[in-house]
Formats: sequence, C-alpha cells, structure tokens
Amino acid sequence: MRLTTLYIRFFRSFNFDYLRKSREDDTARPDPWDQLGAEELFFPFVRVPLEPEVTTVVGANEAGKSQLLSAIEALLTGEGYVKRDFCRYSTEFNEDNAPELPEFGGEFADLTPEQAEVILGLQEWEATEVDSFHLFRFHDRIVIYLGDELVELDEVPDALELPKSFRIDARIPLPDSVEIAYLAGDHSRTNRTRQGWLSRMLFVRDNPEALEETPGSGTRPAYDGKDGTPDQDLIDQWDLARRLLIDVAGITPSEFAELKNAVHTSEGYAEALVDKMNRKLADSLNFRRWWTQDRDFALRLRLRDFDLVFTIRDRTGSDYTFKERSQGLKYFLSYFVQYLSHTADDGEILLMDEPDAFLSNSGQQDLLRIFRAFAHPEDDRTTPVQVVYVTHSPFLIDKNHAERIRVLEKGDGEEGTRVVNNAGRNHYEPLRSSLGGFVAETTFISSCNLMLEGQADPILLAGASAIARKVSPDGDALDLNTLTLVPCGGAGNVSYMVHLARGRDEDKPAVLVLVDNDTDGLKAIEDVRAMKGLLPESLMFTVAATIDGEDREGIVELEDLVPISLANEAIKKLAQTVLPRDQAEAFLANWSDVKTVKGEKTFKLLQKAAVEASQKGDLKRPLEVEKVPFARSVIDLALDSKATLKAQRELYENFRPTLALIESKQREAMRNHAHAKISTIIKRLRKNFIADHPNNIRKNEVTALLENLTAQLPRDAAEADKVLDDIRKIQRDFRLADEPRSTLPDPQALRDRLYALSYGVTNAVQSS
Repeated sequence: MRLTTLYIRFFRSFNFDYLRKSREDDTARPDPWDQLGAEELFFPFVRVPLEPEVTTVVGANEAGKSQLLSAIEALLTGEGYVKRDFCRYSTEFNEDNAPELPEFGGEFADLTPEQAEVILGLQEWEATEVDSFHLFRFHDRIVIYLGDELVELDEVPDALELPKSFRIDARIPLPDSVEIAYLAGDHSRTNRTRQGWLSRMLFVRDNPEALEETPGSGTRPAYDGKDGTPDQDLIDQWDLARRLLIDVAGITPSEFAELKNAVHTSEGYAEALVDKMNRKLADSLNFRRWWTQDRDFALRLRLRDFDLVFTIRDRTGSDYTFKERSQGLKYFLSYFVQYLSHTADDGEILLMDEPDAFLSNSGQQDLLRIFRAFAHPEDDRTTPVQVVYVTHSPFLIDKNHAERIRVLEKGDGEEGTRVVNNAGRNHYEPLRSSLGGFVAETTFISSCNLMLEGQADPILLAGASAIARKVSPDGDALDLNTLTLVPCGGAGNVSYMVHLARGRDEDKPAVLVLVDNDTDGLKAIEDVRAMKGLLPESLMFTVAATIDGEDREGIVELEDLVPISLANEAIKKLAQTVLPRDQAEAFLANWSDVKTVKGEKTFKLLQKAAVEASQKGDLKRPLEVEKVPFARSVIDLALDSKATLKAQRELYENFRPTLALIESKQREAMRNHAHAKISTIIKRLRKNFIADHPNNIRKNEVTALLENLTAQLPRDAAEADKVLDDIRKIQRDFRLADEPRSTLPDPQALRDRLYALSYGVTNAVQSS
C-alpha cells in the first residue's frame, strides 16, 4: 500500500485551501470530506500529492515543512496531535461548534489483494473492486471513502496494514568512540564514561595511599569527583555505533566480550581482534561507492583503554579521529549507517527533516543517492521505501526530477500554508522565494556548466531530458545534477558569462557553449574565440550540430525541435491560460494550425499565426507569444498524464541528437578540467620543491614529494593514471628505496623528469 495524497486541515500552519475555496469554477466543487459540520460549510483540505518514490518538500522558514512530516505520522497512527495543535489563526479557532482537533486524510493505492478484501469487508459496497480508497481522521470520527460511498469506523482495522513511517534521525551523529562493554551487551547506565575512569585513575596516581589499608581509625583519601554516567544523547550515539558494528558489519557481541577480556590479558591478541573487526567493517561498508569526496576513504577502529575509537583513513594514508574532521562526515556516516541497518517492511515511508544542516554541497548530493537506494533497492528481495524529506538547500534537490518538488508557501493572516502548483514544471520559479537567493539556472553550482542563449532554453532541455527518462530510460538524457544550465540572457552576453566563469580564477570550471544556428549565435562563438585560450573550440557548438559533425538541416533554434503538432497545442493551451474565457474561445475558433516551412523558424510562424487569430477573433489585444511561456506550455503538455507515448517519443527523437552531443561535450569538458587540475597540482608542487632544493637532493625528500603528489591527484580522473605510471618510473629509475637518506648523484636529471611530468598529461591527450 502506498500513500498518494496527503490531506491536512486546521493543523498548525495548515488552515484550509483558501485558493480552492475562493474559485468560482468547477474545481471549487467540494469533495464529501471537504464539508464541515451540520451546515456542510466548505472548508477544503490542503492537498499534498506525494510521489511513489521520492518527494522533496521545500519552502521558506515557518512555511510548515516539518509540520507536513508530522501530519503524515498523525494520519498513519492517529497519534501525536492534541487540541493545542489546532490552527490558531483559523476563523474556526474561536467558534463554539468548531472541531477541537486538527483533521487529516489520505488517498491510498497499490493495495495487496488482502488489503482490498479488508476494505470490501467493511460493509456492503456497490463497488466490487478496490484500486484506491480515502481514509480521513476527522476530529470526532474515522471515515473511509470508496468512490461516492463511505463507512464510519471507531478505529482503523489492524488487518488493513496502513503504511508505517520511520525517520532517519538527523540529530544523532556517529560517536567519536564507543564503550566495548556496551557493544558486548552491557547496556546498563551505571557504567562510567571514559572521562570518569580517567579522573579516578588520575586521583589514584596523585594519591597512591588511597589504595593502602589504614590501621586503626585512620583515614585515607577518598575520590569525591563526579562519575559522568552516559546521558541519553550519548547512549543514542552508542546505539548507532552498535547498529553499524553488529547489524551492518556482522561483528557479534561475543566477539566484543572476547575483546573486553583480551584488553586485560593480552594486548597483542586484543590488537589482532581489532584488525579482524576492521576487515569485517571494510568488507561490509564499501563506503567509497557512496562518499564521492574521497574515493580512498576508510572507516577504522582503534583500541583505546575501555573504548573503541572510530578513525578515518583518507587518500593520504593518514588516520584522523572524528574530532579532527568535519561534522558533515560524522552525520553522513550516521545517515549511511541508519540506511544500511534498516530492514524494510511492505509499505514504509521514510521521513527526514532537513538533513542538509551539517553536510557540504557534495555531501548532500551523496545523500540523494541514499534516498534513491531506499526508493530503488538494487536487491530485488528488498522492499522499496517511499521517501519524503524537507530541505532548505538547493543541493538536495534532484534536478533530473522536477516533478518531485513540492513548494510550500505561507499566506497572510488566516490563509495558512498552501502547496504551490507546477513548482517543477515552471523550472523552479517558486523556488526563488522558497530558497532565498538561490536560482539554479543562474548560479555556477556544478563542476560543469552549459551556457545557453535564452531563458527558455533550460526549460526545453530540462523538459526534453525528463521526457527521455520516461520513453527511453537507458537513452540520451542530461544529468542535471552534474550539469548546470545557465541562460545568458541573449547571444550578446554569452562571451561575458564565459569570461565570468573561466576568465578570473585559477580554478576554472568546465564550460560548454550552445547557441542558435544563426548570425547572432555564430557571432557569440566568434566573441568567445577572440578571448584566446578561454575555451577550446570543440566545446562551442550550435543547436544544429551533431556528434558525427554534420549539421541538421532546418534547425536554427531549440524551438525548431518541438514537434509541430505539440507546438500548435502549446499555443492553444497558452491562450486558454492567459486570456479571459470569452477571448480565449474567440482565439481558438479562429486559430489555424501552423505547418513547418523550409527556411522559416517555427516559433516565428507561431507568433505570426497568433497575431492573425487574435485579429480575426477581434481580441482587445493580440495574444503575445513569448519563448518562456511557450516552452513551459510545451513541457507541461508533454509531461501531462494525458500525453500520448507517440507525442512524447516524437519530442524525444527530435531532441535526442542535441542531448547526445551535449553529453559527449560534457565528458570532453570534464576530461579537460581534470587535465588542467592535474597539471596545476604538478606545477605547483614541482615549483616549490625545486625552489626549496637548489643544490643537492636527498632520496627521501623526493619520496615525500611524490607521495604528496600522489595523495592530491583526483583518483576518479583517467588522466591521473598516466601521472601515476610516470611517478613509478621515477621511483624505479632513481632507486629511491635504496639508501633513502643518500643524495641523488644527478639532481638535474630529476628536475628534468619533474618538468616532463608536468606536461605528461598534455602529451598523452594529444597523442590519443
């Protein structure tokens, strides 16, 4: 069973759907559950559609994001809310006959045969089959709706098995250390903390007579310090460590009990046991797959007194404690452990409240992969989990799935919180206020950026990629989490935007340029080319270009890739959206579908046809068709549930050569970026080394240089392999392992090899 729609009324910042109540069209017609009291007053519930896999909830501060998660829990359990949770600025708050409690509802689908039988067995229904049903927890009763029929209940039958919610606690990090006794099964809270034990030992060291017997009535020093017993926060962290080591790594409590005894009897045996545990931990985690910031990262255990200390080994081979690393890694490990140790049941919903608080930008992108793993487990035996999370961060939004975004907006006065419609399909427009100053399309936030001429271009490319994932999941589609679409505001601004991205800093992000295949677009490429060395020629191309090097005939701008039938429908939809009803009807009555004309831009033909239909319909003012609303109308129609697969596939096939070319150019740009980064690292280290060693050079100093260089190379870049091969040749040719403190007989030969190392990547790229 899956929750498809959440309904909320009178709960904290959620009052009722004031926009729906104020409408005068058919959409304002109340559903049975929207009517309140004996007078059947119309107070429509706030409706929040939920995606079957992952739903991302964003909104400004105090918009009700966290309250939405609480509402899901209240619906599923019937618990967790009281009278004081009633919306206090609702007009019903002070009414005598008003509800005393908030009200919740949900639409449930994907029922098992057993669950459907439970619904059908509640009473005699006219319906004989159950695809979905509505359940509402009103302030005074529980009601299940099946179509137009209903049944009132005292409680929800256990056999119905509503989905269960659970949370990954974003407030519990993995601890710096954990007591061995706790892992061995001693969960009493009488144990002292490590600090408590050390304080006692320090007291005994300073007062050895405290251990001696005192003759007669003599007294001896007594420890009067405080015993710091573990508080609940520390116990929660220890429990997380226990889940990691026992549930995930498969280390048994008896092994920890054995370690506890070995600490007192054999230090060598204790260390051997810890080494064995580290091997189990490494085999079970495979953490490098999830933490992209350091592919050589390893989580290890170290024995210390009565505790096991968590340490981190990074790409340099050095070990660090959690206190020496960022908070973000501790919290990401916490989320990761809670993911690995969770055993999913049928029909579960993961709720997570602002998990971005401690994570870096790339750490948040890694967390998205954990959410995907919950929703799409690789193991067919694992049950998928529905995920709902709230966030303030733009980096925790999967830009490949705009349909997952729900934007909450808090109105004025009694209006309360509402859901902004079409947040994603309008290409994140409402996120401007919800996320503050962030605008995904105009900020360089990724390592690769595609410069585009106009504001409509990102909408068309993002929409075409969304369509591609529907009709051809394994086909060509842009990964918008690794590629930022940057509209430049016209062809004349392209060169300036490229300069902003690559012309000012030493670390230059990867950039591509896609322009229209017309005079202005080609001039934009010439302007970038004139700024010599700013961008490789191959990374600037037009919308007509293809991978095989041949331009597509008749393609001048992205709008030319929109199938003409879909383009005509988009104009009609636009007219119905922006014109008054009578004028829209007059426009549609006089509209003649446009046909493509060789040598003419499709969008220009549509604009001309819109003016003609406006004049024939005697409109007060002609329908003005601009590219941005047109693009949104096209993508809305293509993504609509009523869209035919034929229309979607035609759009995809038209855009596919362009999407494939962008993907290819992105890979090339990222290779160039990695090459430039590697060359910069080598040159910097070589320059400093030669400046520090103008005369003799010892072998161990060269070894230290090469180890430092190896540690700083980006391991996920194929170009680094050539450098690593050259480093091994230097180590072998100069026999650095033999007599490591001796001086090199020919230091200039080493300097020459280091100089050649700087350009080895360039030579390798050119030769290939």
